[in-house]
Amino acid sequence: MEYCNLGHSGLEVSRLALGAIPFGTWMTDQESRDMADIYLDAGGNFLDTSNIYGGGLSELSVGRIIRGRRDRFVVGSKGAWLVEKPMRPNAFGLSRAYLTTNVEDSLRRLGTDYIDLYQCHVQDPYTPIEETMRVLDDFVRAGKIRYAGVSNWGGWQVVKANMYARQFGLTPLVSNQIWYTLADRVAEFAVIPACRDQNVSIIAWGALAQGFLTGRYSRGDEGPPPESRTAANIDTESSSWKSLAVERNWNTLDLVEAIAGRHGATIPTVAIRWLLQSGTCDVVLIGARNQQQYDANMAALDLCLSDEEMQQLNEASKLPAPYPMNFWDLFCYRDSPFYGGHRD
Repeated sequence: MEYCNLGHSGLEVSRLALGAIPFGTWMTDQESRDMADIYLDAGGNFLDTSNIYGGGLSELSVGRIIRGRRDRFVVGSKGAWLVEKPMRPNAFGLSRAYLTTNVEDSLRRLGTDYIDLYQCHVQDPYTPIEETMRVLDDFVRAGKIRYAGVSNWGGWQVVKANMYARQFGLTPLVSNQIWYTLADRVAEFAVIPACRDQNVSIIAWGALAQGFLTGRYSRGDEGPPPESRTAANIDTESSSWKSLAVERNWNTLDLVEAIAGRHGATIPTVAIRWLLQSGTCDVVLIGARNQQQYDANMAALDLCLSDEEMQQLNEASKLPAPYPMNFWDLFCYRDSPFYGGHRD
């Protein structure tokens, strides 16, 4: 297993984290426990869940899995989304009122007195970041959470949050869990550079692009099966079929398949290994519905892509730079000996 520290902290986690969305939902407790046991035996220690997964069923399942061996796992959970309907005041977001409810409920479901990494699942445009950072710091000081992170936050939001934390001596963010995959590298333009600037680790979710990078789809397919997660997404989502089934990704998929063939590996194995070797991702969330899928994901630890293969994958999956990056690229002097940055 490969390990890293989250952000500028002493928290050491395995670079492959086990996503617990299926736990207690479409996997039984026993199946979930078996998967966690195999993962633990392989050296993994990072279980990631959320209060919204299965309406709390995932946290309940994780709680039963870690019981009696709490110190063996780094448990990450999240809060912010609406978990009860109909909508009512103080029932969504990152306010002191709602986050306090979320944390207390998650602790109860997990059956633990602390959460290792508590992540704000989405940015709340109605609550000042200052309020959110204050309450996260209060949770840390009370021992209810040990580290604070976020998920699906923009780069400027991470910078603002950590600058405020630094200014007032509060607990900083150590991680940002984001949609990041070989099939969609848009996070490289703003989110990842901002997080790197703030010593905030990148945890990638959607490593296999909701199944697109598994080899189950081919050019000419009209769409994914109706029961798939990709089919359930609306067209404007990054993880929708309309967003993913583009020529660039078909070409990337062809290349991934060819590289996998040379290594005697699977397409998912290569896609996950690219993330681990990219230099822009610290932790990759993996998920599996069965042992075969789990094995293909974990096999990424034993695979090493050559520099040439990495370059080929980078070129095939490269996105056109948006403004203002394209504006800079338009006027920079590529023929200058200082192109790429002069540091002397």
